[in-house]
Amino acid sequence: MMPLPHLITTVGGAAVPTLEPMLRHYLSLGVESVFLNLHLQQEHDPIRETVEDVARRCGVRITDTYIGDWHSIQQEAYAKPRRDYPNDWFILADSDEFQQYPAPLADIIAECEQHNWDHLKGCFLDRLAADGSFPSIDTTATLEQQFPLGAMLTFPVMLGDPRKITLVRGPIYIIDGQHFTYSPMGCPPDIHYIPVHHFKWTQGIPQRLAQRIQQMKQSGVTHWVESQRFLDFIEASGGRIDLHEERLLIAHCHPTYPHWDAMKQFVLNLR
Repeated sequence: MMPLPHLITTVGGAAVPTLEPMLRHYLSLGVESVFLNLHLQQEHDPIRETVEDVARRCGVRITDTYIGDWHSIQQEAYAKPRRDYPNDWFILADSDEFQQYPAPLADIIAECEQHNWDHLKGCFLDRLAADGSFPSIDTTATLEQQFPLGAMLTFPVMLGDPRKITLVRGPIYIIDGQHFTYSPMGCPPDIHYIPVHHFKWTQGIPQRLAQRIQQMKQSGVTHWVESQRFLDFIEASGGRIDLHEERLLIAHCHPTYPHWDAMKQFVLNLR
């Protein structure tokens, strides 16, 4: 019987509201187990209890806890379980990333094993509220209902990297953020290329990015400019996302996102 993948994820700070639906999403796909990393700003960070409660409700446990600057520990958080189980398969996903697979995970892995592929690629499909605002998350409705629009936001606005390594076997090297690997043995994107529904654009995101800019500057991390570009963009449109921006390819995601092929081709052409 073909093994199922483990999920590796890391949660901290403002990403907590999406954690429970995210865990339930991947559990519904049938992952073998969950490696849930907890990232705390300090030892007595109040999010610890919240994450512990979510983990308990979902039937998973926190496997590792990291304290301090996120940029110094994120690589290790996603690499350690893969080193410990080098022959296993893993889904890599932050707590606001919901990957959408075209077939059962066991079938996808069987296909990868047959062709000796060691990873699948995909890209962000940024999810937005219907009016371009940043609402709080309502636990009585699904994220898909609350953020019905899909868009290509990460690169056109921020010049950020929208690429993601979604499913991977073993400890091949993947750059920070799980955006790219140098392994030549990936599944060809014309066979499988995975949409990563990205529920980042929620209540408080401008404030969180402003704080992130300061933290990055203090740590000497130069890509703080990506967050600044986003803040400049929404300031120019009254504090929300301008839904008339044609370059963002904004459209409803249900029943399917109509611009997926155009988005995929755009991202594949990035260097």
